[in-house]
Amino acid sequence: MTYTPPLEWPPPVGWPPPSDDWMPPTGWTPDARRPVRIPPDGHGVLLPGLPDAEELPAHEPPGDAADARDRVVVRMLALWARSVQCDAHSYYQAASKAAWTDRAIDYGEEWSPTEHHLARVIEEVWVRGYRLVMSAYQMERWLQAYQQITGGSEQSDDRLRMLRNTIEHLDEASFTDLVARKGPPDPKNKRKKWSIDELPGKELFLGFDAGFTEAAFGLVNLKDVTTRARQSAQLDAPDEPSFDDYVTELYDPEGD
Repeated sequence: MTYTPPLEWPPPVGWPPPSDDWMPPTGWTPDARRPVRIPPDGHGVLLPGLPDAEELPAHEPPGDAADARDRVVVRMLALWARSVQCDAHSYYQAASKAAWTDRAIDYGEEWSPTEHHLARVIEEVWVRGYRLVMSAYQMERWLQAYQQITGGSEQSDDRLRMLRNTIEHLDEASFTDLVARKGPPDPKNKRKKWSIDELPGKELFLGFDAGFTEAAFGLVNLKDVTTRARQSAQLDAPDEPSFDDYVTELYDPEGD
């Protein structure tokens, strides 16, 4: 379904949203002045400090600062891992639609889509592919932070970093009808290294290839990235008691 943006803001009541079918109850609108701040985990209420509360000096962080950082690292890693799973699926849907649209054009039937339809579908592939790259890049960053606090081996995906940097600075590149390459010399640009030069062929293909249903931009393998995300997506979930814990509690409630 094609999304139609509203002609005014906020959207009129009943205007179809772009991502899912949830709609606010009739007559309800958000209240930006609601004096409640919700903590990151959604539980409880963050109360403001007392007006005359003495603040700790900048060089004396709260005693639980390290614990707070650990919690944030776990939370953010799990958050981005779940985002990767969602974005990968969303990308796969768009890429599959592009592959089908390209094939359906060849039939030349009355129901067949046109090159105009294909262009719009490829546009969606590009946008969703970039969202996946960004969420996967964030997951990798937080995974490194998690490995630092757990003593695990630090690993990074250099190709993902190069692709993210390339797209982030794509407006500075040179273009043909099909690919982007390193931009022209610019005395104002002091950059010594271009990430696009580290990609295969030193270029980024701007169109769509059948293999892109397996890898975003032909570089981010969907199976690999979702497998990696699955390992971290529930790190912030509350610990569930194991069966052994249950048996121990059942037969030895005093822990003797």
